[in-house]
Amino acid sequence: MNAPTTGYYCLIQYCPDRGRLEAANIGVLLFCPDSGYLRARLSSGNERIRNFFGDEAGDLKQINAMKKMLEHRLEAEKSSITGLEDLRRFAALLANEIVVTPPRTTFVEEPDVELAQLFEDLVARTQRKEPPAEATLVNRLRERLGTPRLKALVREDVTVKVPVLGQELTVPFTYQNGRLNLIEAHEFNQRREQDIVRDLLTKAAQGRLIYKHPDPEAGERQLVIVAAFGQAACEYRDRVAEVLRDHDVGFFDESAFDQLEKQIIETAH
Repeated sequence: MNAPTTGYYCLIQYCPDRGRLEAANIGVLLFCPDSGYLRARLSSGNERIRNFFGDEAGDLKQINAMKKMLEHRLEAEKSSITGLEDLRRFAALLANEIVVTPPRTTFVEEPDVELAQLFEDLVARTQRKEPPAEATLVNRLRERLGTPRLKALVREDVTVKVPVLGQELTVPFTYQNGRLNLIEAHEFNQRREQDIVRDLLTKAAQGRLIYKHPDPEAGERQLVIVAAFGQAACEYRDRVAEVLRDHDVGFFDESAFDQLEKQIIETAH
């Protein structure tokens, strides 16, 4: 087993109308800068596209040709992609209906195994899933913090950059109490322990970087996670809280809205 290293994955999507931002996942790209690993895995069929778009799916033969074109182009430009900016530049230059999403951080031990697992989790499972609880959690958070009593104390829908990684993070609320608190609703609904840990370490790393590196304009900042847990992840609740707090991330369980609201009212300015 290799030592864990930081990797980045992107979804590869079919998006026939970029103005509408509707897309079907058709593949995954994994990039590990330290080892130079860069590989994509694309679906061999187009079932997800047909299920998603129906009669508006487009020419499936042409879609297959675009997939092949992406694979060839990635292989041809592989040697010139050595960092995140190179990967973003590659994605930005794609001009057809195949798009590559902004990279997200993951921790990788065996790149080929990680790529296969990402493909299985994000692309291969075609059955309809329940809507993620995170959307509901965000709505509940908005109901509590979007009241007239708190309107003057919070800002809504703020996008920030995670230092060092350069990732953009959009949070539903922020408030200032000598440090800019970035409140994010996050659902831990994974079924496997390694997936829970991977998601947890990603949030912990983001939070630590945000806390450690003040923003030139906003000053000192802290990520605050309001967390909900799926049935399989409930037993990890205490460990999640401990790891996040050890990385200078504020933590509130979804049942602690009252505590968060009280803290904002008493400390925000």
